[in-house]
Amino acid sequence: MTNGSKTSTDIRRKQIVKAALKIVATKGVRGLTTASIAAEVGISEANIYRHFKGKDEILSVTVETIGEDLRRNVEDALETGSPVSPVEKLKRAFMLHLDYIEQNEGVPRLTFSDEVHAGDEYLKQKLLNAISSYVAALEAIVMDGQKTGSIRDSISPKTAAMIIIGMVQVTTLRWSLSGFSFPLVAEGMNLWDDYEKFLRCRA
Repeated sequence: MTNGSKTSTDIRRKQIVKAALKIVATKGVRGLTTASIAAEVGISEANIYRHFKGKDEILSVTVETIGEDLRRNVEDALETGSPVSPVEKLKRAFMLHLDYIEQNEGVPRLTFSDEVHAGDEYLKQKLLNAISSYVAALEAIVMDGQKTGSIRDSISPKTAAMIIIGMVQVTTLRWSLSGFSFPLVAEGMNLWDDYEKFLRCRA
């Protein structure tokens, strides 16, 4: 395979994953078919099978992509271009997480779906692995804040990280159930001030 054809394959696979998330946002996972993906991308259904074995592999790669995107958000939060405190890094990671979901409405519909929670065990494990990796990255930021004295030592780093995940989930669930009727990032950031008080060392 030449470099040109590999690049083309990578781009097409990304287009297919993006299309899958878009369809899941409006029709749910049960409404996702290779035919609907092909129509969304603007290719033949046969062309889908040149890049994926079928719907199950597309869902698997989509979950994998979500995990990669969340890890990239943490990396972006860490690489701000200027010195910022661990608390500010956590805030940025939280904001980027919400923004990512707001830009990809299919993410909550996929992660809360029966197909993930009560379906394919491999798919479930992939999502669990992605979440575990993401939580570990947040924990590392919390521990750094404890070392520098900006985050109080009495907090468990894992608990602090899980609360961030919980704030994302409950805000996203309300947003999804409401038909995406309010700005997700703005709503989520309303929770941040109180959470930050919980994190910071008392003066």
